[in-house]
Amino acid sequence: MAASAERLIAAASTRYAAFRHLGLRRGSRAVVRRAALACRAPLRRAQLRLRPVRITRAEIAAALGQPAESALRGRVLEAMPIVARWEDELERLDGMQRRTLLAAADRIVAHEFTLLGSGPVALGAQIDWHRDFKSGRSWPCVHRSKIRVSYPDNSDIKVPWELSRCQHLPLLAAAHRLTGDQRYSDELGAQFDAWIAANPVEFGVNWACTMDVAIRAANWVAALALCADTAAEKPWFGNALGSLLAHGRFIRDHLEYGSARGNHYLSDIVGLQAIAALFAGSDEGRAWARWAAQQLVAEMEHQVRPDGCDHEASLPYHRLVCELFICATQAADVLTPGALPDGYRERLGRMLDFVADTTRGDGLTPQMGDADDGRYLPLGDYGARDQRDHAHLFAQAGRTPSRGKGCAAYPQGGWWVLRAGALFAVTRCGDVGIYGAGCHAHNDQLSFELALGAQPLIVDPGSYVYTAAPAARNAFRATRAHATITVGGGEQNRLRADRLFALEDTTRARLLRWDPFSAQIVWEAEHSGFPMVAADVRHRRRLEVDTADATILITDAVRAPRGCALEWAFPLVPGATSTVDDSGVNVRAGAVDLRIEGADLKWAAEPGWLSPSYGVREPTVVIRARAAASDASEDVRSIRLRAIARSSTAHRRARTR
Repeated sequence: MAASAERLIAAASTRYAAFRHLGLRRGSRAVVRRAALACRAPLRRAQLRLRPVRITRAEIAAALGQPAESALRGRVLEAMPIVARWEDELERLDGMQRRTLLAAADRIVAHEFTLLGSGPVALGAQIDWHRDFKSGRSWPCVHRSKIRVSYPDNSDIKVPWELSRCQHLPLLAAAHRLTGDQRYSDELGAQFDAWIAANPVEFGVNWACTMDVAIRAANWVAALALCADTAAEKPWFGNALGSLLAHGRFIRDHLEYGSARGNHYLSDIVGLQAIAALFAGSDEGRAWARWAAQQLVAEMEHQVRPDGCDHEASLPYHRLVCELFICATQAADVLTPGALPDGYRERLGRMLDFVADTTRGDGLTPQMGDADDGRYLPLGDYGARDQRDHAHLFAQAGRTPSRGKGCAAYPQGGWWVLRAGALFAVTRCGDVGIYGAGCHAHNDQLSFELALGAQPLIVDPGSYVYTAAPAARNAFRATRAHATITVGGGEQNRLRADRLFALEDTTRARLLRWDPFSAQIVWEAEHSGFPMVAADVRHRRRLEVDTADATILITDAVRAPRGCALEWAFPLVPGATSTVDDSGVNVRAGAVDLRIEGADLKWAAEPGWLSPSYGVREPTVVIRARAAASDASEDVRSIRLRAIARSSTAHRRARTR
C-alpha cells in the first residue's frame, strides 16, 4: 500500500509540475484532453472486446487502389529512395560485404538478437514480442491504456519496443533478394504472422507508443517493397498488408501531439507517410500523405531552431530527427509534389551543416544530451554502425559527406564548435529544450568535449539507460558527470527519480562573448544554476584557445557561499591513462599527451563511466579538481589544457614497452 501511495503522489506531483510549466490556458487544455482520454479508454476497451479490429480483403483492395506488387515496386520505392538505392547496392557488394549481410540475416533466422546493450541473445523457436529479454519481464497483452511503462526493477520497456520496431526485417528481405534462398522469405513471413497474432491491434506493449508503431510500419513497408515481386502470392503477404492498413489508421487516431512536441510526434508523421505511399492509390492514402506534408512544414518550424539545431538539446536526437526529416522530405516530394517550401529545405540543409560541424576528427559525434540509439530506417546498418557515426545522414540526403572546418556557432541551439588546427572542442550553453520541458537534456551547461585530430581526450559520458535504472540515468545526467563545475555538491537543475524525462531550467544560461576570428579564440558564457545550494550562485566560464600551440585556458569564476565545495570534472576517453601530481595531471590517450594543470587545486583521478550506446557502459577515468570557494565576492581560478601529438616513432616505442 505504501509503495502504491508513493507512486500516486509522485504521479500527481509530476502532473502538477507539468501543469505549472504549461501555464493556465495550455495546462487546462492538457487536463481536459487527458480526462477525455481517460473517459474514452474504458469504452474503447469494451468495444474492442466485442469487436476486435479486423481488416477484410475488400478493405485492403480498396485502400490499395491497385495491385499491391505494383504499389510496392512503384510508388513506395519512389517515395523511399534510400530503400531503392540499397536494393541497387546489393548487387555491387563485394565478397566480404555479402558474407557480412548474410551472416546477420542468418542470426535473425536463428532468432538471435543484440539490442540495447544485451549482447547476443537467442530468443528460442517462438519470439515473445512482449518480453524484455534482458530482465525477463513480460508485459501483459492488455489494452494499451492499461500498459504500465516502468516497474521498480531493472526491466526496460524499450527492449520489446526495439525488437518490435522490426528493423531487422528489411535485412531478411535483402538476403532473399540477394540469394533467392527461400529460408529468408519464409522467416520473413513467419515473423509477420507471429507478430500480428501476438499483438492484436491496440493490445499489448507494442501498441503503447505510437512512435514505435510508426517506425515498425516503415520497416515493414521497406521489407515488403524489397521482396514484393516474389512474395505477393504468399499467404502471409495479405496478412501483412492488412496489418499495415490497421497501423495507418491507428497512427492517425493516436498521434503523440502536444503543445511542445519532439521526435515522437515527428515519427508518427513520417511512419504514416510510408504507409501512405503504399496506399496512395486510394483517397484514404492520399489524405494521409497530404496531412503528413502539412505537418512536416509545421514541425520543421516547431522542432528545429532557425540555426538548424533540433530543439531537444541532444546531439544524438538531432541525428534521429534529421534522418526523419530527410526521409520525410523525399517521400513528400513524390506523394505531394510542391508541398514543402524553400525555407523548409534551407533549414534541413542547416541541420546537416550542424552534423558536419559537430563531427570529431575520428568521424564520431559527441554523445551530449540523451542517446538511445534511435534510428528510422537503418537497413544495411542494422546492428553494424556505431551510433555515434552520423555519416549515414549525408548518404540518405544524397549529399557528399563533409566535416566542419574552423569554428562554428549555433546560438539558438546552444552549441559552439572551437577549432584550431587539429584541436577540436564543442561546448554547451543553451536552454533545456522542448520549450522548457527538458525531456532529453542533461545538466551539462558550460561543459565541453575535447579532441586532437582523430584522438578524443575529454568526452561526454552519454546516457546509458532510461527507466530501467533511474539512479543510473540521473548519474549520467548529473552535473558532476560532465566537464564543468559542480557547486556545493548540488545540481545545475534539480534531478528527480520520478521525472526522468523532465528538467526544469533554472540555469538561464547565456553567452557573453564569442570571438572566433583572432589568433586567440574566445568563448565566454555563464549560468545561474544550483538553486538548492543558494539563491544567487553563478558560474561564468571563459575558454581561450591559442591557435598556435593547441592550448586551452579555462577561466572559471564562481559566485557561491564562502567555503562552498567546488569540483571540476574532466571525463577521459576510455583507455586513457593518467598520472597526478601537485599541480595537475598528465594524461596519455593513444598517440596524444594531454597536460591539465591549475594552481591551488587538489587533483585526483577517479573511476567513472562512459556509455558509447544505450545499455552499454565502459569504465574510464574522471580527472577531478577540488577547492573551497574563497571569501571574495567571486572565486576565480584558471586551468590550462595542452594537447601534444607524440611522433609515430615515440608512440610505437611506448606501445612496445
